[in-house]
Amino acid sequence: MARTEKTAVMQTLRMLVGAVVAALFLMAVALSVVLGFGAPALWSVVLLLVLGGVVHLALDRIGYGLAPISPTLPADEARSAAVRAFQSSLMRRLALAESVAIIGLVLAFVGGRTVLVYDLGAAVSVLLLALHVWPSMRTVDRVVEQLERDGAHTGLRELLGLGRTSG
Repeated sequence: MARTEKTAVMQTLRMLVGAVVAALFLMAVALSVVLGFGAPALWSVVLLLVLGGVVHLALDRIGYGLAPISPTLPADEARSAAVRAFQSSLMRRLALAESVAIIGLVLAFVGGRTVLVYDLGAAVSVLLLALHVWPSMRTVDRVVEQLERDGAHTGLRELLGLGRTSG
């Protein structure tokens, strides 16, 4: 089977998410100079891990919640609405996933003054970004499932260069 070429929309979204991941790593380098590598407070580590679990559950439960597209919409409008919904959903999920790193940044200054606290928050955020935000067949399928649940065909997979799955 021939590999489908990724579209400009998909490439742009992947560059955006990739830039956020890169920024998290650059922040870790900068903070290592400012804070150093001391032992983190246990409460800050536990708090970030619990927060990561809560954010994962929130992303899983509400991060993909989208209103279905009406099956009566013309195909062009359905495709446009689907792309807009996917983009806004991705940005919402990105903000939620990145929140763990932001809280890790704050805790790095109050939870032992060590970059290791931020590093943990950033690592949890990167994991959440990979699972819930990176535009992939998995994330697109979850969005399409919501958008097409009333019987509309959005063509979102094709627009993003992921082809058509069964169903």
